[in-house]
Amino acid sequence: MGREDYAKFATSWSPPDYTVDDNGKVVGGYVPEGPNNWGRWGDDDQRGTQNLIGPDQRVRAASLVQSGKVFSLALPIDTDGPRFHTRPAPLHWFLMAGSDQVVGSPYSAADPDFQWNDDMFQMPLQGSTQWDAFSHVIYRDTMYNGYWAGNVTAFGGASVLGIENHRESFVGRAVLLDLPRSEKLDPLAPATVIDSAMLDRCVEHQGSSVETGDIALIRTGYMALWDPSFTPDQQEEYFGGSPGFGVDALNWCDRNDISAVAADTIGVEVLVPEDPEDRKHPVHCGALVDRGLPLGEFWALDELATDCADDGRYEFMLVAPPLNIPGAVGSPLNPIAIK
Repeated sequence: MGREDYAKFATSWSPPDYTVDDNGKVVGGYVPEGPNNWGRWGDDDQRGTQNLIGPDQRVRAASLVQSGKVFSLALPIDTDGPRFHTRPAPLHWFLMAGSDQVVGSPYSAADPDFQWNDDMFQMPLQGSTQWDAFSHVIYRDTMYNGYWAGNVTAFGGASVLGIENHRESFVGRAVLLDLPRSEKLDPLAPATVIDSAMLDRCVEHQGSSVETGDIALIRTGYMALWDPSFTPDQQEEYFGGSPGFGVDALNWCDRNDISAVAADTIGVEVLVPEDPEDRKHPVHCGALVDRGLPLGEFWALDELATDCADDGRYEFMLVAPPLNIPGAVGSPLNPIAIK
């Protein structure tokens, strides 16, 4: 289906062998054969595993606040931060600056005593610490819960599965899995595949508990290897060697009813294919498309990890909603861990 040749502008096209119903759902197309959450919370569900966080889970998370310590888990949004090469650097510029008004501005002529600063910002919405919306990834023209890829347009954005559906999400109990400490290798080696056994070892090593609805924060330590001066080839090598989740790690998420996963890497998943015969980015497909399991990328976890190691508490309250941008397929954010 679709273009015959993705390597160039193709003139040929094969019509799809499926139809789309009045609800924007694919009929006769892709349906996950393996673990999935399609229909688990209703045919019209757009929140996925965030449905696992309810009032009880939020109250439980609030009870974890003991010291009042607060940790920002966001990278600075600037030109030095890691980002995928297809996403341009952020642009920050001023519409009005105090330095302009000190030397005289026509805008302050009406009232010379009143002055102001005003600025603008432009960036890829997934160009720093961020959440993926379910509309970010498509497999065989299909998104989470069977929604059709054509529901996302260049001019209208995502009419379904947009990030705005999570504007009240990601407020709950979180657990940090500090894999370099449990594996005694900081950072994890490039292309390390994180599986269920490694995650279980980490939980046991930390003496942590994992509960239904938890948001799992995965520290690999790989962020420390980033250098803003990398050449394009070095960037490609850095990102391509990122350690991360293998497909088996998603089974761990299923078993523990994890509501979201965020990591200190570009894609959460290992980017060296485990199985060359598998679909591309199988963890993204298995999480976002099949399970409705949100993924967060480029989270800054080192300072939090040090504190968790010091006090032995790896569970805490997390407040990490995305920006409320209707139709967006991802969003930057400033996640806050509260201990």
